[in-house]
Amino acid sequence: MSQLTLPMLTVYEGPRLVTADVVASCKTYRDAVRMCWNLKPRTRMTRAQLAEETGCYASHVTDYLSEEPNRRSLPAEHIHAFEVACGNRLITQWMAAQAHFTILETLLQQKAA
Repeated sequence: MSQLTLPMLTVYEGPRLVTADVVASCKTYRDAVRMCWNLKPRTRMTRAQLAEETGCYASHVTDYLSEEPNRRSLPAEHIHAFEVACGNRLITQWMAAQAHFTILETLLQQKAA
């Protein structure tokens, strides 16, 4: 009797995804960065801790989280570390939504390539 081998399903074990309505509530990149910070599960995390975990300067983190649009923005190379520290993928989800990408479209595009 032959055995049927099923592929193992991979489980995503990273920062959590947020709902589409939360993503839609962010109108700008700065809004997405600030919302990512606001939704962190580690409520006692300080900006200094965030800076240490992301490899950013503490004074720059203050700019990234500022409501003033003329302050510096979170650089792309720090998005992953920022999201890991904050425990959610809101910034990445917001950027995908701005490009009108869905997860399904991304998977179909990868399969076609």
